[in-house]
Amino acid sequence: MPKNLYLRAGIYWARFKVGGQEYRESLRTRAERVAVKRLAALREQIENQAVYGMAGPVAWQDAVVSWSENVGPGLSDRTFSRYACSLRQLRAQLDPLSVQEVTAELLKDMIKARRRSGVQNATIRRDLTALGSVLNHAADEGWIEESPTASLNRRRIVPEKTAVLMLPQEASIAMVYARLPSRMRDLCDFTRETGLRLDEACTLSHAHVDRVERTITVVRGKGSKTRVVPLSAAAEAIIDRQPRYIGKPWAFWKNKGERLTNVSSRIGDCMRRVARKAARESVEFHPFSHHDFRHLFAVESLRSGRLSIYDLQGELGHGTITVTERYLAFLTPEQVKAAKSTVAQRAAQTPRSETATA
Repeated sequence: MPKNLYLRAGIYWARFKVGGQEYRESLRTRAERVAVKRLAALREQIENQAVYGMAGPVAWQDAVVSWSENVGPGLSDRTFSRYACSLRQLRAQLDPLSVQEVTAELLKDMIKARRRSGVQNATIRRDLTALGSVLNHAADEGWIEESPTASLNRRRIVPEKTAVLMLPQEASIAMVYARLPSRMRDLCDFTRETGLRLDEACTLSHAHVDRVERTITVVRGKGSKTRVVPLSAAAEAIIDRQPRYIGKPWAFWKNKGERLTNVSSRIGDCMRRVARKAARESVEFHPFSHHDFRHLFAVESLRSGRLSIYDLQGELGHGTITVTERYLAFLTPEQVKAAKSTVAQRAAQTPRSETATA
C-alpha cells in the first residue's frame, strides 16, 4: 500500500499530517493510480492552506462575481464596462476552470489562440488588463499567491504597434456627411472644434459648459482625469442648435433624452455604404473614423499656431508629450519650430469646418 493511503470498504482514503494535525479524507476511488494523484493534490491544497493561508479551488466564475462586487464599484462605468466585455469574450476558455488553474502558461496559450483567430494585439492587451484585475483580486483574497499576469512580458508577447495617422480628406468627409443625420454631423464637427474624444463628447452635460469663462470641463476623461478645454464660438453654436430635452443633462442626445450611443458603429456603417457606392462609380474615397476628427483638431491647432505642442498636450489630455508629438509629422519645418515654442497665438479659434457655424 502506498504511503498515506489505506482502504475502507474497497475505497481509498488519505491519511497524513500537516503542521501536527492529522487529516483523513475519502479519495472516492477504487483505483490506486487515481488515489495517488488525488492524495498529492489534496495534500498540496491543505499545505497551501496551512502554510500560506491559501484557499482551496475557487471557480473562475465565482472569482469574477466577487471581483464585480468588490472591485467593480471602485472603477469608472467606462472601465468596468470595458473589463466586463473582455471577460465575456473569454468565458468559454475560463468558466470551466478554477482560478488556481489560470496560470501564465495557460494565458500564453490563450493569447496565441486569439492571435491565430485574428484578434488584434490592442484587444488582447485590453483582455489581459481585465484578467489581471480579476486575478489581482484573487491574490488579495488569498485564493492564489500572485497574479500570473504579473510574470507576462506584454511588450514581447503582444507588442504594441504604432498606429499610422491618416487625416481624413474634406471630399471624403462631405461624402459621408451627405448620408449622416444632422445630429451625427454636429457631433463630428464638435469633436473637430474641441478635440474631445467621442465618449467625452457623448457624455458632455450642459452643466459642464461654462458660457462665461468660455470653457468645457471634461469630467472623468481617459484615465478618469478631469481637464478644462476652451469653448470656441463655433463649438458653442453647435451645442446651441441641439434642442434641449427638459430634465435631461446631455448636450447631445437621442430618443427621449438618452445620451448618444453606438456613434462609431453608425459612422462605420455609413462609411461602408459610401465606400461601396464610390467603388461602383469609380470615385476616389478615403475611409476614416470619428476619432480622426480629434486628429484633425490637433493638426489644425498646430498649423494655425493657436496652440504650442505643450498646450495641445494639455487640451487633448495626453499623459506624455511623446503621444502629442506624432502630430508634428504633418507640419512644415517652420510650423514645427513654432509649435515647439512655449508661446502660442491666443487668437479666436477659426472654425474648422464649413458646417460648424451653419
